[in-house]
Amino acid sequence: MNKYFKYFTVFLAVTLMFNCEQDDSSELSNYVGFEQGPRAYTVDNGATQTFEVAVAASETTSSDRTYTVIVDDASTLASPYTVPSTVTIPGGSNVGSISITVTDNDDLSFVSQSLILDFSDEVGMDFGNPLTLNFTETCLDTIVSLELTFDAYAEECVWEIYDLSGTPTVVQTGGSGSEYDDLDNSTISFDFCLPSGNYGIVVYDLYGDGGTSYTVTSGGATLASGSTPDAGGGYPVTTQDSATYTVN
Repeated sequence: MNKYFKYFTVFLAVTLMFNCEQDDSSELSNYVGFEQGPRAYTVDNGATQTFEVAVAASETTSSDRTYTVIVDDASTLASPYTVPSTVTIPGGSNVGSISITVTDNDDLSFVSQSLILDFSDEVGMDFGNPLTLNFTETCLDTIVSLELTFDAYAEECVWEIYDLSGTPTVVQTGGSGSEYDDLDNSTISFDFCLPSGNYGIVVYDLYGDGGTSYTVTSGGATLASGSTPDAGGGYPVTTQDSATYTVN
């Protein structure tokens, strides 16, 4: 399959201005493939955006050709999206395209989520490799990460991030209810897009025996860290650990 993919980039060089050397295409009969990937895109907060994906064939024919496009089950994109079920390469050309729409909602984060496109098998056709499209939410400020490491009672953890630029205001929170019930002895992380300013984080242990550690980072630098303390008996009580940090 790698052999076919190499030749496919030759055809895209003509129509999509990709740079590659000319190769002998005599073995490329009935070949169809996506443009070279993986591709990375950002989606603006709350917006629905459209992205064009090119498809090329090894040969030009006088009539239209239509192929079935599928979304691979390994895709991780959780936000709403639309992918056409077919792609048509017009007669007289060896290049077609499909339009994909993605909507930014609460499920799209600043961690890359993938949409993997493939072709449905067809007798007599050689199809190229699946194409991976990676999507993240557009961040115009600073991406800040929070990592939490739990003990055997993850459900006891609740946390809050405050904006301290004026009156302290909660801007992010987690752990309420049974959110972490299945995360005992594990580590999870979250990414936030925060404007410049002063912030605080408070991590609570609802039983009071401690056990959750946290680290706040940005650009590889640690901004804050700590762990919830053990009250030393008299459970249940609520204990907490807090820290402040600045986002530049």
